[in-house]
Amino acid sequence: MVPSPLPDFSGRTVLVTGSTQNLGHTIALLFARAGARTILHGRALADAQAACDRIRAEVPAANLHAVNFSLGDAAAIDAAFSDLKQRDLAPDILINNAAHLGLGSDTSFLGQTPEFFREVVDANLHGTFRCSQLAALEMRARGKGGAIINITSLAGERCIWGRSAYNTSKAALEGLTRSMSLELAQHGIQVNCISAGYIWTPRWNDLSPEHVERRRKNTPGRAPTQQEEIARLTLFLASGQAPTLIGSRVVIDGGLNSQQVPSDATV
Repeated sequence: MVPSPLPDFSGRTVLVTGSTQNLGHTIALLFARAGARTILHGRALADAQAACDRIRAEVPAANLHAVNFSLGDAAAIDAAFSDLKQRDLAPDILINNAAHLGLGSDTSFLGQTPEFFREVVDANLHGTFRCSQLAALEMRARGKGGAIINITSLAGERCIWGRSAYNTSKAALEGLTRSMSLELAQHGIQVNCISAGYIWTPRWNDLSPEHVERRRKNTPGRAPTQQEEIARLTLFLASGQAPTLIGSRVVIDGGLNSQQVPSDATV
């Protein structure tokens, strides 16, 4: 199947958090191909600049910029957005993709430390809140509207065993999406979230063939969601082609959300 043409984002500025690799990088690449002025984000500036270089190799005419901050550092977020404003790079599209995966030596509910739980929630919820707030304030001031899209996870509704901090942060992020959408719609700022299930990343190459086969078998679509699928959905949500799609949780998960139990454990 030939992919459909991308929407035209000429004259628009997008910030994609967590865009040095995997899904965030694919989203940034498609926005760059669609003509957007694209800001790539990483924890380290060198990583964000290297990601810009990789996209520029594929899209030589791309208008790319790099920014760095930690989602768990509110002061760093404030400084980064202030710098973007001074450089006339305040985004009118914000893709909140970066996330703490909630992985560690002991992530069980009883075993994790309070500090670890707070670290995950600070990054995934508080960091996203502050990025969204600062971006929305500038969008409102310009009076031209905008779009904010939060990348959540099926784990916000169907939890992953032993990762309560991550599950909780993603569930809360979906609640934040709905709350933001109600208040920001009056300013022409469209807010939605994308809830994904299994996403193909190079980590799949490290799984045993048996593990991969079981994942595929237990996904109704029989395959993980490809990064470009989600990236294209992100562009659609930011394009204004569905202006009354507000506060929605768009699920793209190969059908995982539709099944009560996997096929190898039918009741």
